[in-house]
Amino acid sequence: MIAFGGRIGLLALAVLFAVPAWAAERVITLAPHLAELVVEAGAGDQLVGVIRYSDYPPQVTSLPVVGDAFNLNHEQILALRPTRLLAWAGGTPEPEIRRLEALGLRVDAVDVRRLNDVADALRHIGRLLGTPTAAEAAARSFAEQIESLRVVTEEPLRVYYQVSAVPLYSLNGEHAASDVIRLCGGRNIFADAPVLAPQVSREAVLAERPDVILYSGEDGAAPWQPLLADRQVLDATLARISPDLLARPGPRLAQGARAVCAVLARVKPARSSPADSHPAPDDGRSRTADRTGD
Repeated sequence: MIAFGGRIGLLALAVLFAVPAWAAERVITLAPHLAELVVEAGAGDQLVGVIRYSDYPPQVTSLPVVGDAFNLNHEQILALRPTRLLAWAGGTPEPEIRRLEALGLRVDAVDVRRLNDVADALRHIGRLLGTPTAAEAAARSFAEQIESLRVVTEEPLRVYYQVSAVPLYSLNGEHAASDVIRLCGGRNIFADAPVLAPQVSREAVLAERPDVILYSGEDGAAPWQPLLADRQVLDATLARISPDLLARPGPRLAQGARAVCAVLARVKPARSSPADSHPAPDDGRSRTADRTGD
C-alpha cells in the first residue's frame, strides 16, 4: 500500500502500473560501491540512477544523482521508474529502506563489508540482475587476484591505517582495509578498537610503534614527517593509498591490496611470499612514499 499522498503518491502509482512485467531491470544503487559492483557484474546497462559520490567507473558519472545515503530525493527516484533499488546492508539507513518500500519500490540489500564479501556480492548481484555468467567470471577474477597476494608470516608488520589526519581517525579489524593489511602480512594496530572508525591520539599511535603508516588524504603525512628525524620516536614508512581503493568495499579492493602489499614488501620481505610474486626491491628512496595505488 502506498503510504505517502500528494505528488509522490501519484508518481508511485504511475510506476506500479506503467512498468510491464517483461521490462528489463531499471536499477538505482544507494551506495557508490554498489554502482561499481553492478558494472563489474555485467549489468551496467541496467543502471538508471546513482547517489552522490558515485564516480567510478566513468560511465556512472553521467547517470542521474538521486541524493545521498541520508537524503534521498524520492520524487526523482519515482520519476526514473526503477524496478529495483540496491541498498547497502548495514549502510543504507533502515528508515530510508522502509520508506522506499512503502512507496511500492522493490529494495534488495547487498551485504558487502569485508574483503571476502566482494566475490559473493558480485554473484548475488549477477543473480538478481540476470547476469550470472559475467558476475561469476568477475567474482573468480577478484578472488584469484586476492589469493595471489596472500603473504604468510609469523612476524607481521605493525600497520597504522589513517582515515583522517585532523582529527586522527583509523579503522578497526571489522573493516575491509584491515583485511587487506592482514592479507599483505601486516597487523592493524587498532584492530581491537571497539568501534569501526575510532578516533585516536598521536600518543596512542606512537605507543604502538608502527612499522608502516598508510594514509588516505593528500596531507596525511603531515603529523608524522617531522617525527621521522628521531627514529627513537618514530621509525616507520609512510605511504599514501587512494581512499577509493580501500575505503569502498568493492572490486577495486584488489587494486588497493596490490598497492598495500607492495609497500609492505619494501619494508620487510615476508617469510613466505606468493609463488607468482616477489617482494619489490628497495629502490633507495626515503622512508616516505607517495603511492596512489595506480
